[in-house]
Amino acid sequence: MKNVCLLLLLLLTNIPLVTCQLNCIHCFEQNEPINTGVTSLILNGGFENTTCTPGWFQDVFCPNSSLYNCDLSNWICTDGDAQSYPSVFDSTKSFIPEGHNAAYFGNGNAFACSEQWGDSSCYTINSCAVTGIPTGYPRSNPGYGGSMGVSIAQTVSGLMIGQTYVLEFWAGGEPLSGLLSGRAVFAVDVGFGKTFLTCNPTGEPGPLTGTRYLIVFDANATSHQIKFTNWGHTCDICTELVIDDVSLYTIEELPGTVQDCNTATEETKEKSDILVYPNPFTESINITLELVPSDKVTLDIYNINGQQIDRLFDGSLAKGKHEISWDPKSNPPGIYSYQLIVGHRHVMKGKVIYLK
Repeated sequence: MKNVCLLLLLLLTNIPLVTCQLNCIHCFEQNEPINTGVTSLILNGGFENTTCTPGWFQDVFCPNSSLYNCDLSNWICTDGDAQSYPSVFDSTKSFIPEGHNAAYFGNGNAFACSEQWGDSSCYTINSCAVTGIPTGYPRSNPGYGGSMGVSIAQTVSGLMIGQTYVLEFWAGGEPLSGLLSGRAVFAVDVGFGKTFLTCNPTGEPGPLTGTRYLIVFDANATSHQIKFTNWGHTCDICTELVIDDVSLYTIEELPGTVQDCNTATEETKEKSDILVYPNPFTESINITLELVPSDKVTLDIYNINGQQIDRLFDGSLAKGKHEISWDPKSNPPGIYSYQLIVGHRHVMKGKVIYLK
């Protein structure tokens, strides 16, 4: 597996600003943990410490739900609404990759791209990353949480600013036999905004193989909130979310079998850079990429509503520097964002300001 971490340099008023905080995302189609025996900075990441009796609806851990009657130790359930029903599952209700329990985000139907249920035309799935969802979506039905969905969060303290950390977790789908064979769409925020992801379904019939994630980020504070959000069924076969085995550890504890984000291949041992200038800009903006070889690179521009308005590159790139320019043409002045995906994985995004 090849992954690339990108160092973003924004030249704002000629002052370099390094903002490579969310470095990269690894995802694996497997249930087994990547790191075993590590002392996690996340507490109760297996959801074993709970006052909830596992099951559907009977015990709900979100205070905003009318069914609320139990809690997950060390986690805070936020958002949701009276009709949401996040619960604890055991092996009688779901595949459990670690321990006896997992957290289930029960939250009904959701709208991913528009007010038409089942409309998934806005987003693109690149391996485990989802791009293109407009602002305000996904959105649950009224009574279930709306655009906020259902979230669980934990604040981790004692981090070192500038230290690189790895968030590892497993995600699968609601285990309704044969009914929900689509992938779940959910979001993770490690302190830099939502990153949309998707995971394998794990319902019967079919393989019970979920998705294992590694999210690598640089701490910019001594405390970071780790937050998971799900909105429910984004289409008629799309599943809700089940997560388990959440851990947080330093990059030094990452097993040697997984390349870190600063090492794209064993041969190169090089970082990859993206330079965006000038920013703000009045006519066109230049984007310089210095990459290790990759068979798949896409570079897209989005407006403030999260809609893709331009694709600047889609193809393979050889090792070395590559210059790409973007002319906003008839687009109005304002804030735009770019998103770079390398090797089918979402690796970097940033904002640019167009002054007309």
